[in-house]
Amino acid sequence: MLLYGILVLAVGVGLLATTAALARALHRRHGTPYALLTVGVITYTGALAVQYVVLSTFGGPLLDLLAVRAVVFGLLAGFSEETARLLGYQYLARGAVTRPQALMIGLGHGAVETIYTGLLAAGLGLSLLGYGAGRPDDPGALVGGALAEALAGVLPLAFHAALSWLVLQVFLRGEIGWLFGAIFLHAASEIMVVLLGPDAGWALTAWRALVALIGLLIVVRLQPPHVAAR
Repeated sequence: MLLYGILVLAVGVGLLATTAALARALHRRHGTPYALLTVGVITYTGALAVQYVVLSTFGGPLLDLLAVRAVVFGLLAGFSEETARLLGYQYLARGAVTRPQALMIGLGHGAVETIYTGLLAAGLGLSLLGYGAGRPDDPGALVGGALAEALAGVLPLAFHAALSWLVLQVFLRGEIGWLFGAIFLHAASEIMVVLLGPDAGWALTAWRALVALIGLLIVVRLQPPHVAAR
């Protein structure tokens, strides 16, 4: 139990430290203000509220079917979160025109869940430290599971940053199609997450890694247009 507590605590601290390190790196390298994190936090919170209301109002027996639940959750997450990003740029971050600014907003959007998970893991890990030092049956599986959880918690940050950059193209290029592209990618990602389930372990982590790689390619390959302000 002691080893498990240490591992869970390490996962929690790792998630929190990684999020802070990414924000600090953006700030130090590009001078991106930390205040943009709050735009991401607000958009995520607003989208989460919309999802809760919709599911509470229209949820029914059909959601018991895995395929239906996956599609509903995926589409709802895609439409609500990407529309929230669009509104965030329109009303909260009108001066955002650069890639680093978009990445900081995306980091704030994705960091809400990562920080929440990190705090829960850290608290659980601390509570488990006092339960003795009994040897687990399979230490290797325990360490592997903790590593998978840590990676699954961090990898979505790259995807959220990429989606934020995609949505900003709506304003930089004047084409609404970028929004629907972000919605499609987000929905597809979440549909697979639901289908895999929370206990998928390394399968879920592998999917998160693939999605994160797609996000990194978007960030690197999608060059900004020549726009000074909007």
